Amino acid sequence: MKKISTLIEEGTKIRQSLPSKALDIFTRALNEAETESNEEFRTKSLFNIAITYLILGNYNKSISYFQDALDTSYGQSDPELQAEILRGIAGNNGRKYNYREALKYFYLAEEASIKCWHMENLHLVYQGMASLYTKINLNEKALSYTLKSLEIAEQSRDIGALQTSLMSIGACYYKLGNTEEARKYFEESLANPTQPFAEANALHFLSIMKYDEGSFDEADEMANRQIEICEKNNYYDFAALGYRLKGKTMFRKGKFEAALEFYEKGISVLNSVGDKNIKFSILKNIIDTYDKMGETGKITEMYGKLYKEHTSHLEKDIQVKIEQLDFETETELIKKEVEKERENNMMLKKALDDVHLLNDKLKVMHDEKNNLMSILAHDLKNPLQSILSSLKLMKNEKDDSEFREEMSENIREQSGRMLNLINRLLDYRAIESGSIKLNISSFEYETLISKLIKQANIHAVKKGITIFNNCSCGKLKIKSDAELFYQVLENLLSNSIKFSPNGSNIYIKCSSVNGYTHFEIEDEGPGFSDDDIKKLYSNFAKLSAKPTGNEHSTGLGLSIVKKLCEILNAEIELKSVRNKGSKFIIKIRNS
Repeated sequence: MKKISTLIEEGTKIRQSLPSKALDIFTRALNEAETESNEEFRTKSLFNIAITYLILGNYNKSISYFQDALDTSYGQSDPELQAEILRGIAGNNGRKYNYREALKYFYLAEEASIKCWHMENLHLVYQGMASLYTKINLNEKALSYTLKSLEIAEQSRDIGALQTSLMSIGACYYKLGNTEEARKYFEESLANPTQPFAEANALHFLSIMKYDEGSFDEADEMANRQIEICEKNNYYDFAALGYRLKGKTMFRKGKFEAALEFYEKGISVLNSVGDKNIKFSILKNIIDTYDKMGETGKITEMYGKLYKEHTSHLEKDIQVKIEQLDFETETELIKKEVEKERENNMMLKKALDDVHLLNDKLKVMHDEKNNLMSILAHDLKNPLQSILSSLKLMKNEKDDSEFREEMSENIREQSGRMLNLINRLLDYRAIESGSIKLNISSFEYETLISKLIKQANIHAVKKGITIFNNCSCGKLKIKSDAELFYQVLENLLSNSIKFSPNGSNIYIKCSSVNGYTHFEIEDEGPGFSDDDIKKLYSNFAKLSAKPTGNEHSTGLGLSIVKKLCEILNAEIELKSVRNKGSKFIIKIRNS
């Protein structure tokens, strides 16, 4: 498990700079997780593979792995991871120009992020929605989402998020034609450069603005910084845009060969991955350059390449116009679809939860059946064998009355042991099935305690244990089920005798406190460890302490006590000091 965690950590460190190598590492982590049937690390491996394919520009594979991660039980149970996956699917659909699907998943990601208060993801969701609206030229809408993202960044005081939001607001103002306001936000974004993608974006827009002003050297310098950041982090589109800007500055300076060189570098980046619309615009820049150079043959050749890109560019341009109309008229419809999908997911989650709950119950029943069979097989076998052996010996020693009396006592003792075990199991089953009926009556504490100590002394004297009666309740009466209440105290006192060392003391105390009677049974036994306390009242719990007189323990005594207290509306409290003793306190209302 540690190995898988280390692989994922190793891959995450190099994912942006060396995505292909990171992909190999994440794939190894996935294989390890599947071999070990570890659903958490399997989900995290799928998630990281999806992000890596996104960086590599393979959006279809990225969506596929995101969806696989979302469909896992761990992906469904971790709300923050689920929100991040939904955002990943949305972003990929936006890059594939599936704007309607992208918006739908952004809405789902927004809802999931708010539900689990994942503000970092919500900030990125609003950034993604702003980018989506920018692509279809709904720039006012885009600006509203960038302002939402800025509000989150300011509240969280996340410098990287703040830088990204400021850059995005600047981009929206630039698209809206307000270059002065755009410049202000770009420069503010670059004041604390901690987020490389935001830095590259801001440099891109500022370089264009410098170019438009005729400051070609400053524009070129900014483009160099932009390219350096993009190539280090595999931001393909903005690397290509940086090369295009450098080509344009060379063109304006009349350095056409240098311009062509930079344009070709941009095309080279976009041949495998990236936005085809950028490639289309660079091809047009190359044709303009050949035209200035008088290279008519090259122009003809380039027009052939441009034609191949033109269909794709035209389709995207038409799609953008269609999406503009759709988004204006269908946003509410998309929201309704999202709500319907959310309801379906909730129904599916409830069904899965019910299945898991049923499986848990079946496992508990299976474990209990095995425990019962183990007790019956082991703990009835030994006393039965002892009884049979005693009967055989008695048959052989017909004339030795003292020996026969000794064997008879052993038979009575072993029979009592079996009867006690069977009674415990019957009590447990009766409580579990809810078939116990209360028989309410008024009774005196004094009478009950006297009976309790008299019965317990039969076992206590054998171990030299002294039971002190420190009750001060006198003839005080309560109204409850006397038999069940006696059983609670008898179980606790029996446990104290069973686990206390020979020659120790046990103290029974009762006192009236604010309308309640407190019963205390305190011993000088081993006490309970922290681990014991966690499973104190569990069925068939095996605790660290061992009986001091080789007595038998089913692990049901305290479980029965707890359940009986609930039936009697009584409270139970434990005070324990390791290796010094324990005190159980039962609190019951006076009649």
